[in-house]
Amino acid sequence: MIYRKEVNPFNIMKASLWTVMVIGITIWLVSCSAKFTSPTAEEVGQDIIELIVSSKYDDVYRFFTEELKDSMSQAEFIEMWEEQLGENSNYIEMVSLHSSERGQGYHVVEAGLEYTNVIFDVRMIFNEELQLVSIHKTEGVVNSVIPDKVIEEEMIVGQGTPYELGATLTLPEEYVGRLPAVVLVQGSGPSDRDSAVYSYKPFRDIAWGLAEQGIAVLRYDKRTYTYGSEMSQEEIAEFTVYEETVEDAILAADLLKKDPRIDANHVYVIGHSLGGMLAPRIEATGGEFAGLIIMAGSPRSLWEIIYDQNMALLALEKESDRQEPKKQIEEEYEKAMRLESFSEEEIKDKTIFGIPAFYFKGLESYDPKELLSKIEKPLLILQGEDDIQVYLEKDFALYEDLLKDRENATLISYPGLNHFFIRYEGEKKGTIDEYQHPGVVHPDVISDMARWVMEQYE
Repeated sequence: MIYRKEVNPFNIMKASLWTVMVIGITIWLVSCSAKFTSPTAEEVGQDIIELIVSSKYDDVYRFFTEELKDSMSQAEFIEMWEEQLGENSNYIEMVSLHSSERGQGYHVVEAGLEYTNVIFDVRMIFNEELQLVSIHKTEGVVNSVIPDKVIEEEMIVGQGTPYELGATLTLPEEYVGRLPAVVLVQGSGPSDRDSAVYSYKPFRDIAWGLAEQGIAVLRYDKRTYTYGSEMSQEEIAEFTVYEETVEDAILAADLLKKDPRIDANHVYVIGHSLGGMLAPRIEATGGEFAGLIIMAGSPRSLWEIIYDQNMALLALEKESDRQEPKKQIEEEYEKAMRLESFSEEEIKDKTIFGIPAFYFKGLESYDPKELLSKIEKPLLILQGEDDIQVYLEKDFALYEDLLKDRENATLISYPGLNHFFIRYEGEKKGTIDEYQHPGVVHPDVISDMARWVMEQYE
């Protein structure tokens, strides 16, 4: 079944007199002393924050050094500050404030600010004169709180192995019997359990949303997120998707199945991006899931997708600036085409699109189309139609063709949703920059996944 989903941002009179006079003089001396005490960098930082949230930008700009003014106009500063806030955003409070010394004569003040729709940090660097030499605001994340009827527990995936991973199990607060459950598998790169990227936390959104609808969700930090900095160059050169993703996803599924609150016969996998591409391989390697949900995945080779992504980014550049980058992209593509001809020793010294070629060869050892065709379990394939990382016309269309005769395969595309199934309609839409604007996974997507799991469960 194929659907295009319409988705509806502090008597002794004389003695008393002298006492009053002494106290008065003391107070006057203290007040004079306080009057001439220099403020600290932290106090100045707090004053600046109070000016900013009151929109007194002229007063803020007076703290800028001439060098900072040269690099950022007042208009650019205002745009930087207001870009993510939106018209209906209101300041709530400063949630943190601390300062430190940096080098000789520089002070760093960092503040955490909460608005109704977003939480972010501000970093200010002051010189000896307490003038601003730098001010930076992080992208921030959506200001969300865990739903009232949802609870979370800390878990460990792979306990007792060399690579224990921090994890979170999200559950409905009240339930009857055993629960269906899902394991969330991230895309490429070192991701935390929320799959946080720029201003998004899509796996947190999904976990909370599904738990509200009676489904337990296990999400965990990737091995590369927890242990990546400890890996030697030799280990990285021989790293494969099995160590990166597959093994830990199977361990996560086993952890759920051993939990007495979970129905071991109804544990599903939700893979996003590369995690979706690998979902059939995880299943074939020992996942033993009740069904698979693939979000923004593809049955194509990863290097093909990276090639398309690079060419799409190149098209945004001036034509005069494209020639040399295009040549480099094509050279990487040619290397990928010859992947199978490289020996085991040759391949350890090569990279493709900046990634160890050994990693790609490990991916190529499995045919994703063949794996998909052999899976008889229920499948749910989801795609955002405004995705700029995998494509409706190439990747989702290929799923449609491969699964057109499968009665237990459901495919849904969502107009206006991006790679993370989030809607964005502002400036720089259709570019990576849109991920810097806080957003949450669209509720229709979460509802569709919950409904599909419950249909299998019943």
